[in-house]
Amino acid sequence: MNRKKALAWSALLLGVALCMPRAWSHDGHEGHHSAQPAPSASDRPVRPSDAAVLVDQDGRKLRLASDALAGKIVVVSFIYTNCTDTCPLVSQTFAQLQASLAPMMNDKVRLVSLTVDPVRDTPERFKEYAAHFEPKPGWLWLTGDIGNVATALQSFGIHITNPENHPAQILVGDARTGRWTRLYNVDRPQQVLAKVDELIAAQRSSKSVAD
Repeated sequence: MNRKKALAWSALLLGVALCMPRAWSHDGHEGHHSAQPAPSASDRPVRPSDAAVLVDQDGRKLRLASDALAGKIVVVSFIYTNCTDTCPLVSQTFAQLQASLAPMMNDKVRLVSLTVDPVRDTPERFKEYAAHFEPKPGWLWLTGDIGNVATALQSFGIHITNPENHPAQILVGDARTGRWTRLYNVDRPQQVLAKVDELIAAQRSSKSVAD
């Protein structure tokens, strides 16, 4: 990252609190996947909107709420391609989720991998990185310019000052009802699947009542 872009990123997010209670090194991310959330983490609101226009791994421009999330059950992670510890782990978790959710992918459920390093994670770089996990339709890898990515992160209640201090968490939610849950064990696909099943059951129950 050149100095000018690094300063732009820092200036944009200056004064915003770190999402996690402690930092970890870029090289090892020691204790990253087992780090516990700050006490107020679960209280951070999730309000995705179309204020953020992002770009997926195929170069398509997508509005966050109406295009990317599109009123579906959504699983969101926060990664960057230069990470060598937690990010490959969470992406492997998503690959397992994709296999388990195959009949519902894209139609009812979407996976979203959102960068925390938009300067380096171009759509081309994201596409190259994503190929290692064989994403199918319904798994979006989203990046964009610094301002739009920062807006998207903040709408998910994610606040960072640099990519190395990104949060180890997964968000599972119903984009239609605004019901969201934060999970901090990023290597447990069954835990995520249980939340997805819970939201799908709630949708069916709501539809039955309406009918």
